[in-house]
Amino acid sequence: METSTRIPVPGTYNFRDVGGLPAATGTVRDGVLYRSDGLARLGEAGQERLRDLGVGIVIDLRDEREVAGMPDDLGDLDVEVLRLPVFEGSGASQGMAGISLEALYERIVTQHTSVVVDALREISTAGDRAVVVHCTAGKDRTGIVIALALLAVGVDRESVVADYASTEANLAGEWLDGMIARMAGYGVSDSPALRTLLGGSPREALDDVIELVEREHGSVREYLLTSGLELSAIAALEQLLIEPA
Repeated sequence: METSTRIPVPGTYNFRDVGGLPAATGTVRDGVLYRSDGLARLGEAGQERLRDLGVGIVIDLRDEREVAGMPDDLGDLDVEVLRLPVFEGSGASQGMAGISLEALYERIVTQHTSVVVDALREISTAGDRAVVVHCTAGKDRTGIVIALALLAVGVDRESVVADYASTEANLAGEWLDGMIARMAGYGVSDSPALRTLLGGSPREALDDVIELVEREHGSVREYLLTSGLELSAIAALEQLLIEPA
């Protein structure tokens, strides 16, 4: 099963190109849409890598507190930054609230539709600039936005879910251990449930939210149209992302 390719961008753990995934009319183009964890530790080497990749737009889905604590380290890169905070925040910020991934994802698609629509509209107008969508881990908020973008342009659902599920391996180890230590500072004890919330990407979590969207709206495209994304934007998104067979 095709999944997105991890790119070793210095300062990141989960920077990936979604190119190559199969779609109904072709495949997703390489070098157009990237997904990532936070960009706070890029340094000069990471910044140079983004420049080499042609990144011209950064869509940051983090809330104000997260941005203040770990601002993106973009240096003098010539990039447009679009801040689209999902106020429920990251899995990390939800650790103390005891929320599940399924509940967090449901909130995103039911209470933050404007964020999803604005992000996809921005991607559709990128032209020749590559786009990076990121949050803190690059799995929850980023995962939902990327999944909906791909499903809207006809990418195979199983490939979308498998791509999401592959995130967990990138976050295991140093990234997850650091987040567990950070949560300990807030008095939150390590546990299997916390590790799933922070670094897990169980396929059923994304499957469940896709089922919800399709049950309520018939399809992801209809959900996006109902939520305010123009048909012309979906067509532009498809033209941008899909390399015809």
